[in-house]
Amino acid sequence: MKLKIKSSYRKGSDTYLLVLTNRIKESLKENAYFPKPTPELSVLEKAFLDFQAAKSVSGRNDMTLSSAKNDRKAELIGILDDLAGYITTTSNGDRTMLLSSGFDIAGIKAASQNLGQIEKLEVEIGPPGQAITRIKKVAGAKAYIHQCTPDPITSDSEWTSETIVESENTFTNLKSIAKYWFRVIAIGKGKQTVHSVLVSKVIQ
Repeated sequence: MKLKIKSSYRKGSDTYLLVLTNRIKESLKENAYFPKPTPELSVLEKAFLDFQAAKSVSGRNDMTLSSAKNDRKAELIGILDDLAGYITTTSNGDRTMLLSSGFDIAGIKAASQNLGQIEKLEVEIGPPGQAITRIKKVAGAKAYIHQCTPDPITSDSEWTSETIVESENTFTNLKSIAKYWFRVIAIGKGKQTVHSVLVSKVIQ
């Protein structure tokens, strides 16, 4: 029986879609089996960031923001569909190649996720030019990447990153009266990562 990529991401939760997409992005970077993925990883990265940003600001009581989030989700799913088609054709059922893609494969139990989810990201504004990012410690995490970038978020945004073992970090030398976006990435064994939601704050 020929192995196939699961399409469960089409009906999965928002969080599942983000976790899966991030795993696929990391798995396909410098992957010798798929040297020229179609669509390109930059396209996937942009759709991932757009959906993540839309999800972070959407709410049940705002139909416009909720609709925008669903539009970004549909775009990301469409890109994953195209990417799954490319990987299916290129791998021609090869088990190792399929598993290396990061997609869930039908008939193969997904690797256990040792990394817990980031439940909430708190961003505290400190003295002028400072902001503190804080999350609860994540089960299975070996380190945390605390990141910030000036508004607006685009696929070309340059993130300031601090990789530390603590779940709290203080950013300094930020521009006053400027809006920044913050996120935290927990790192586990292998290529396991989980992202927080995006949070925006105006710096003092």
